[in-house]
Amino acid sequence: MKNWLFGAALTMSVAAHGAVVVNVPGAAGGAGTVSPVSYPVVAGTVLDVFNPVLLDLAAGDYVITPTVAGLTPGAQYTAWNFQASAPGSWGNHFVAGKMLSGTRMSVLLDVTTRLEPTCKNHFCAYDTEAQAVQAWLATPVFKFSLQSAATVGFVSADYYLPDNLGGISFILSSAAAVPEPSSALLLLSGLTLVGCTVVRSARRDRDDAAQPRR
Repeated sequence: MKNWLFGAALTMSVAAHGAVVVNVPGAAGGAGTVSPVSYPVVAGTVLDVFNPVLLDLAAGDYVITPTVAGLTPGAQYTAWNFQASAPGSWGNHFVAGKMLSGTRMSVLLDVTTRLEPTCKNHFCAYDTEAQAVQAWLATPVFKFSLQSAATVGFVSADYYLPDNLGGISFILSSAAAVPEPSSALLLLSGLTLVGCTVVRSARRDRDDAAQPRR
């Protein structure tokens, strides 16, 4: 029986070639680390965590795509504030890792919002929630691989959650479900060709109808 500290926030599985929306609560009662750590956390680092959001994943390659509430069905959060009392604390930052025994996690990824370009605030975070949302959606996808089936945990990048707001939402997909750039381009080209053919056909029918009848 799994014995995660305070119990798991959520457990689900991702079917082959499927995807799931993951919501990581980052405020009081949410999911986080147990003790202070320096970020970014290097892959392979072992952390103690509490209330991790858990997913049972098969071996394979996975993609994490940022999303927000209102954009993707099932997404609950827009942005995360890691210290509401301090200006410039909006952004989305979480850690993903393979669960080990007890409450330990072996880090796979340290996932962070595209940072505020002037870095005028601590941790290069954003002044407003709206800015953080824009930055999160502009952040490139993240990828990780599992050599064998594992339970993967997700926690916000903070050990003290009572002064936080919101949480982090993203889409976790099997890489096999995400089209390769060349495939996507080929699909787009095919749709464009179909569209052009339909337009030409409609134009030809219109011209034929305009011809005087004998």
